[in-house]
Amino acid sequence: MRKVFIHIGIAVLCTAIGVSIWAYVNNLIFPAKPVPFEPEDQLLRSSDMLEPVEMLEDFAYLVETIESVHPDPYNHIGESEWQRKKDGLEDLFANPLSATQYYFALSSLVTSVRDAHTVLLFEETDKGLPLTFEWVVEGLVIAEDYGEFKKGDLVSKIGDQSPQELLDQLAEIVSSENVYRVKDEARRHLRRRPVLEYFGLVQNDSVLFTVERDGETLEITAQFEVELPGLKERTEELLAERHYWYIDQENNLGLFKLNVCVDDEVFREDVDDFFATVKGNEIENVIIDVRENVGGNSRVVESFLRHLPLDSYVTYGSEIRYSKQATERVGMRRTWGTSTYPPSTRRITPMEDPFTGNVFVLIGNRTFSAGNWIAVVFYDNELGTVIGEPTGNAPSSFGDMITFQLPNTRFILGVSYKQFTRPDPSNDPQDSLYPHVLINRTRGDLINDIDPVVEYIIEETTR
Repeated sequence: MRKVFIHIGIAVLCTAIGVSIWAYVNNLIFPAKPVPFEPEDQLLRSSDMLEPVEMLEDFAYLVETIESVHPDPYNHIGESEWQRKKDGLEDLFANPLSATQYYFALSSLVTSVRDAHTVLLFEETDKGLPLTFEWVVEGLVIAEDYGEFKKGDLVSKIGDQSPQELLDQLAEIVSSENVYRVKDEARRHLRRRPVLEYFGLVQNDSVLFTVERDGETLEITAQFEVELPGLKERTEELLAERHYWYIDQENNLGLFKLNVCVDDEVFREDVDDFFATVKGNEIENVIIDVRENVGGNSRVVESFLRHLPLDSYVTYGSEIRYSKQATERVGMRRTWGTSTYPPSTRRITPMEDPFTGNVFVLIGNRTFSAGNWIAVVFYDNELGTVIGEPTGNAPSSFGDMITFQLPNTRFILGVSYKQFTRPDPSNDPQDSLYPHVLINRTRGDLINDIDPVVEYIIEETTR
């Protein structure tokens, strides 16, 4: 009997040790802390020349990182085509290239992954065009007055190319899963000197625009004369205007606009205050506006859900790929293999006396990442009406980007290490979340500062 107890004790001890090792490796006990990414400044100008040795070193780093970290880098073009592209680029990098030429050559490989979260960024020091753009039903328009340009000018050509021709070219160098992401990114890229030079649109240090205004065709030249905000500045600007809300008693609606998803106490208190005010004013229609939302922490969705009459919802599933490159940056110990989690039901604690009126979620081409997640959760769980334009992100997609920096050029490289599956996979395949009600903004809406989506909701709910 004593031997039996000894064997049982040894078995229990071995099991405990095994479980402890498994939990330690999978970061469940004594979790590793992520190492913050602090990029060095990029100092290259678009015309700076690069030598083969530094280009090949950066290229090797980029390829190894994508192949090691990404869940499925060959999903779109296949491994043999991926290898063919790599071989071609190695030959190209045997001769000196400008920073612009090198950046777009690298981008052609990165974008072939067809993952909007796997990106290459060149934060060049060159000045950019002082124009802002929007896509409307009629095409590409100038969004704000500047010099001879007027708000609402319809762009028919930039240089000798139409906006559609430029959009087709941008699709080859912008990381995306659909054309809507490319259109949104075009608003920024068409201001950038490296992009415009790459497309052969810069002449005499300026760019010629052909626009239509009041039935008349005009040719206007734009100069490179403004400092474009870098990654840090763009992030700070987003955080400064991350969300706001208002109540429109006259039209019986409350709107909460969320531009970036930060799940902190300030956000949660503001959502609570919003719904308390909705209740206090007996508002029957709530709008959650994520048309300009570029992502962040997807858990923010629960701050909205807990104010609705439900105690659970179906959330995303995921597959995680582990790698040596990801361990420190993410705070993991496991360095190989994958873990798979299917879509599952998640419990939440609802508020007392929840909101039972109409919920509308507004989406657009810029809706991305965690912003897209919010809209998909509402759509797949049938919790509200989704209105607007298609999003810039597929409902099931790669994500949770880890950021790296190439050693010589200091280009920023972001690589997904997870693949997400939407709550209701039966709604796939989709390259975008398409709204229940499609409403596109027109040129007239832009000129007259009309929000056609909110106008539609007011009209529908006040009949």
